[in-house]
Amino acid sequence: MQRTLVFITLFAAAVVLATAASAWLTWRGVAGELRAEFEQRIGRIAATAANEIGPGEVAEARLREESSAYLSLQIQLVTLRTSTGLANASLIDTAGVTVVDARDPDIAEGLPSALDSLAGRMLVRALRGRGGVSPVYVENGDELRAGFAPIRDDAGRIEGVVAVEAAPAYARVVSQFGRTLLLIELVTALAIVVLAAFVVRGAAAGARLERRLSRVENLAAMGRLTATLAHEIKNPLAIIRGSAQRLGRLEPEARRMADFVVEEADRLSRTVARYLEFARGNAAPDGAGGDAAAALDATLDLMEGELAVRHVALARAGGFGAAPVALDNESLKQLYLNLILNALDAMPRGGTLTVSAVERAGRFEIGIADDGQGIPAETLRRLGSPFVTTKATGSGLGLFLARRLAESAGGELKIQSEAGRGTTCLLRLPRRRT
Repeated sequence: MQRTLVFITLFAAAVVLATAASAWLTWRGVAGELRAEFEQRIGRIAATAANEIGPGEVAEARLREESSAYLSLQIQLVTLRTSTGLANASLIDTAGVTVVDARDPDIAEGLPSALDSLAGRMLVRALRGRGGVSPVYVENGDELRAGFAPIRDDAGRIEGVVAVEAAPAYARVVSQFGRTLLLIELVTALAIVVLAAFVVRGAAAGARLERRLSRVENLAAMGRLTATLAHEIKNPLAIIRGSAQRLGRLEPEARRMADFVVEEADRLSRTVARYLEFARGNAAPDGAGGDAAAALDATLDLMEGELAVRHVALARAGGFGAAPVALDNESLKQLYLNLILNALDAMPRGGTLTVSAVERAGRFEIGIADDGQGIPAETLRRLGSPFVTTKATGSGLGLFLARRLAESAGGELKIQSEAGRGTTCLLRLPRRRT
């Protein structure tokens, strides 16, 4: 499942990146074409105007009103400006002074051209005999570009420069086209993400179904195994019980130990029967119920020797009196034993087993905590399912059965753990109504 998720994620990312790269290249190509077309247009306009101005007219135009050449050039540039939609058209001499200005004749003429600061590099280039188009500049809040064309005399000397200014209208088109492509890219990316999410969801559903089928198969195998074990264990249990009863006739301490053996043999017999019920899908407790507090005390007494052998100290916290619950005492002891033995297995070098008991809002809460190595988060999420365990030789059935017992009585079993900081099993059982 993890490999499938990684593959789908990488594939979706690759498709999105490829689409984005394609959109960017398309935008760049269109923007380049429109830019080149604009530059060619104003370059041709400037060159055409420069070809129609004679070298002598530039010198005469410096006299302004006293020269007919000035009036002729002024009419020519104003007509050029209005007929082509230019922002301005001007004639600049070799000193960089504006001789004729089609937009602001009274303000601009006779003064150094504003283009010297706005597009100075291209103006200098034109005065050296090479025309061109300037980059975008801002004048009075408007974005403009200027085209330059030199005016030459018969000997090829530069007499002046024609400058035409125009707003780069293509920029608005390019910007709008870019926004459209961005919207298309976002919609495409969203569609790809949604499709990938559906694929991942389908793959996850398939994986869950596969796990469920595996679980069903495992449970079926467990049922068959349980039926076989139930038959095979009955006879040895009867022998163990009879032998323990004979041992009980000895001294008091031996009698006490023999009573434990008889009691546990009977409990084991009932446990085998209960396993068989689980295998058949029936986990309902009997109607008599039990005492969660008494069953806990009895289980801890039974585990006293095991705790000593494993060098585990017992710490008790809280407590309650009678704790009537829907589970019978045998089921409660089975549940407690599974949790306590798991805690002991988590502390192979000894430690502290903390058992807490408290009643809250009509529910008895029993906590069984160890200070072992804890459980990794990935395993913790699946813990409680059959055959999911942290033990090298475990089956995971103990927690599975403990959880089913708790749920069959209307309760719940929660497991809290952090790697390196131990594990706490919290059992909550509702008070049984009498």
